[in-house]
Amino acid sequence: MSGGAELETLQRLFADALDDPPRDAQLSAHLRPVVDLQDPLEGSRSSDLAHRDHAAATDAQQAAHHARIGLYRGNVRAARRRALASAYPVLLALTGDPYFDALSLAYARANPSPDADLNRFGAALADFVARYEPDPRHAYFAGVARLEWALHKAAFAADVVPLSPQQWLAMDPAALSDARLAVHPACVALASPFAVDAIWRAHQPGGAWPGRIDTPSWSLVVRPQWRPGVLSQTAAAHAAFVALQNGATLDDALAAGFDLDPGFDFPTQWGAWLGAAAITGLRAD
Repeated sequence: MSGGAELETLQRLFADALDDPPRDAQLSAHLRPVVDLQDPLEGSRSSDLAHRDHAAATDAQQAAHHARIGLYRGNVRAARRRALASAYPVLLALTGDPYFDALSLAYARANPSPDADLNRFGAALADFVARYEPDPRHAYFAGVARLEWALHKAAFAADVVPLSPQQWLAMDPAALSDARLAVHPACVALASPFAVDAIWRAHQPGGAWPGRIDTPSWSLVVRPQWRPGVLSQTAAAHAAFVALQNGATLDDALAAGFDLDPGFDFPTQWGAWLGAAAITGLRAD
């Protein structure tokens, strides 16, 4: 085996052992001795006794390796757990530490991080939670996780300087109606059968638990002035914003909103979008 292939094998065995303690023995066979397997009196002993002594020493060797690998395993698990807790503080508050510890371990086993940056580690957690949590009473966990991941990503999104109110007012209304608008890169529009926006707000300073959580919600993650936040929307506003995000003209986006709700209050919604820097200007493409 070449040096490169041997290193690759050791790396794979080490990664496997970090997530599966029973695999420590496979890795141990490739590691340098930690305890002395040589017995200076072995030649004067019976073969049976020597064999037993060697087996005991081998067990001690593997135990020593297991203990040392365990230090790495504990550090890796703790780092993964911290990364998930940082991205999903509301989910942690909802589930509690024991549940979240088990969830983070199960998630890491099912979704090994493909990236050295653990800020990206939790990308698939919402879908995993939807399969992991069997109790229908807690089905909203996945929706909360999707909202939190969108907020997490928003913190790292590129920045765009939006048009000023004066620049918007200076535009020709007819030209604006036919224009395609630029959406801030941090924005994510989410629809959920649960009141995930209200649940998220309940865990912010001064928040209160909503009266009901089994009501649909439409949330827009925004990031005005580098501060990720959540706008609660109507179904019509959600449809209009998604249309804009997908490249529709303002007229077509409005049609999508009014098709759902003839009473869609677009002027108020437009002010909310501009105030949160969700709409930044005109698309260049």
